[in-house]
Amino acid sequence: QQHRSLAKVYDFYEQPLGHVQYTIAKFYRIDGGSTQNKGVAPDISFPTPVAPEETGESREFNALPWDKIASANYEKLGNFASVLPKLLAAHDARIAKDPEFSYVMQDIADYKEEKDKKSVSLNEAERVAEQAKQDEKALKRTNERLARLGKPALKSLDELPADFDVPDEYLIEAANITADLAKVSKRG
Repeated sequence: QQHRSLAKVYDFYEQPLGHVQYTIAKFYRIDGGSTQNKGVAPDISFPTPVAPEETGESREFNALPWDKIASANYEKLGNFASVLPKLLAAHDARIAKDPEFSYVMQDIADYKEEKDKKSVSLNEAERVAEQAKQDEKALKRTNERLARLGKPALKSLDELPADFDVPDEYLIEAANITADLAKVSKRG
């Protein structure tokens, strides 16, 4: 898909026209099914505040329909249906005790609580207090991360070294699932 500014075509100076997104080619999977409107359904889902069907392409006006072409000539490399329950159980157990996923679940709960609010306070004291609350939460999480790494706590987020990387819990968990698959496949 392409996302293009209309300003390159028409220039109304102080009145921007916005953007247009259009499909220049369709993608088909090896089995012949397109990814239009459906995407690729994961075997193991990660926690997310918004369901894909609430924000995906299928919600777009005039989205291209799902369709299918002849499949490519291919052979399946194995049947993972038998090991999927084991992988899912290990994944669920891991994220249930992972502190980073605990933060994700807290953030999801906060998002769901806030998403339907129809107003925002314009009171400066309330906004400053809310920002201070967010900063306090970020500092607490940062100090918990540092403690897990055996490093000293910070008094302020300003003390955080520029090279400190917050762990990518989704990437780490994807690697863990892959390692689980390799172990289970080796045994089986």
